[in-house]
Amino acid sequence: MKKNHFKAAKRIFAMAICLVLAVTMLASCGDMFLLDGQKPLNFLMKQDLSKYVDVKVPESMNYADIRENLKAGYDLFRVGLTETYYGKSVYIEEGSTLDFTLSAELVTTTDEGTKYTDLVIPEKYKKVEGYRPYSDAKNEFFDKALAYAGSQDENGLYYLKRDVPTKFVLTVPENGGYAEYSGAKIRFTITVTDYVCRYVYLYGGSDNTIATVGDWFCKVAAGITQSDANAVIKKGDVIVYDCVDNYTDGTTNEYKDNYIEVTDDYLKFFQGHKVGDEYKETIQNITETFKIKAVYPAEAIEAAVKSRGYASIFDLREELNMWCYAVYSDGFMAIVTKQTDLKSYPKKLMNTYTKLEEQTWEIEFRQSALSMAQSFGDEFALQTYEIEGFDTIQAYLDNLVDEHVKTLVRELVISYHLASEMGVLKDMHKRYETTIENYIEANEYSTRREALESLSANGDEACIFYSNFLSPVLGVKFAEKVEGFNLAGFIKDSYIEY
Repeated sequence: MKKNHFKAAKRIFAMAICLVLAVTMLASCGDMFLLDGQKPLNFLMKQDLSKYVDVKVPESMNYADIRENLKAGYDLFRVGLTETYYGKSVYIEEGSTLDFTLSAELVTTTDEGTKYTDLVIPEKYKKVEGYRPYSDAKNEFFDKALAYAGSQDENGLYYLKRDVPTKFVLTVPENGGYAEYSGAKIRFTITVTDYVCRYVYLYGGSDNTIATVGDWFCKVAAGITQSDANAVIKKGDVIVYDCVDNYTDGTTNEYKDNYIEVTDDYLKFFQGHKVGDEYKETIQNITETFKIKAVYPAEAIEAAVKSRGYASIFDLREELNMWCYAVYSDGFMAIVTKQTDLKSYPKKLMNTYTKLEEQTWEIEFRQSALSMAQSFGDEFALQTYEIEGFDTIQAYLDNLVDEHVKTLVRELVISYHLASEMGVLKDMHKRYETTIENYIEANEYSTRREALESLSANGDEACIFYSNFLSPVLGVKFAEKVEGFNLAGFIKDSYIEY
């Protein structure tokens, strides 16, 4: 059993320890290689960057003032993540968003076989936009059935294909307000027309979102409700427990003060128990001894959440997802860099990254656009790509690379400068060097270059260091300065240690 977090075995991206975010301009860092004698990391570490940028570390930030910007960035992040990693695949997960069309058939079984009869469903369900799976408890039976429809990927996870009709059968719950269809078997045909994945952030090559937000939610729930010593544990409760694992080989592991929400696989371990209960469960070669220390009932949590202005527990989770984006996925940094201009752009960095980007960034698009202009003329190509303000495709592409490089350089300079101002740059670089050395040894790479290329396609260290070390630390530092988020105190100690 995993301790101190939700069941998080959802999806692992094969990206080693490199966190490259497709929705920020820094995403292109992963596609760079260094030119001989030009070291962006050395420049950013050693130069006095204050000559290029005038940005002050804020004493505090009001959450209400920045929330709209964070929400916009969070939504854009999810869209970019979907476009980059999911293609036409659709995973039905809490936090995702779907547009779909729907039709239904009543399923009846007789001696003559199974019969499907078309049903007239309410107009509002025929075409649905902005649907959020698992956001409404009364639709959970539908969401769970939908989540196991479609095909399975290489990890055994079910997914649908966008714009491809998929059929699935479910039994409508009785006494759920579904009139004559209560208890009936229905076959739905769903066609997902648009999809935005749930928020995901990677750390150590793994998807850490579910575990992190799960931990935060449990601590918030425990902080805004009272433990009920007489409550019998049921689905949706949040509990605190100790656990000792005894293995058949004689080894022992002890876990103290684990917070979890009792859902899914956890139900069979805790359901029916209450505060003070101490009992054993055996799983294969492990005997686990549990001691229940606190129980926070689901209905009390829901009431407390609503009293704090959230429409539902789902809305609170989305708030925590957005906070996770702000801390760990450059949400705070995006606001800072967007509002800050450089006094001047370092020529060395501009020259280096211009050469790199010309050879690596958006190559297929730029080659395709040039080919079209050469074959059919600039006017046709500009109209096809809906480009305005330029006389030729080449002029547009030159400007595109130039603006991209400026944005990239601005974000790197600002980030490294802030890390220096906050006093974390040198210490984090030491940790980076140690981690790289351990990574080289553990994976038996023959050269540092080979190791770096495995982390970030062509091994640009300035971006590897930023993405994996500076970005999370700067996110934490900014989070500590936010005022007006009434739940921040419950989740501060859940940040990645820095």
